Amino acid sequence: MKRFSTLALILFLAVSANYLFAQQETKSEGIQIVDAKLGKDIKDRMIADDNTTFALNSKVFLWLKISGGTNDEITVLWKHGVVAHETRLAIGGSPWRTWAVKTAYKTGDWSVTVTDKEGKVLKEMNFKVQ
Repeated sequence: MKRFSTLALILFLAVSANYLFAQQETKSEGIQIVDAKLGKDIKDRMIADDNTTFALNSKVFLWLKISGGTNDEITVLWKHGVVAHETRLAIGGSPWRTWAVKTAYKTGDWSVTVTDKEGKVLKEMNFKVQ
């Protein structure tokens, strides 16, 4: 019986150490943008009609594929001149696909920036509204 208890304790410690190592490894990686695309629609959780030029009052979709950062959050900042609109998106796993959408209500040059919760820029893209 003592031998079984010792073996169970060793197994428990090994599993615990492996779990803690995996958690630490995930946190040290942080959030990474694997792929990012702008487009006119989302179909089957993928961007449809990649584009960087959009019509006035159309919807602009930013599609992202993310690794790391499980149970974390990113911020998407849509900007036209000095006017900005912020959207927060939850990350539920790794890898993770998500998207944000903005109505292009004004013509001109726009940018969209993705940051982590510390404010580190992960991705920045530009597009035009005509």
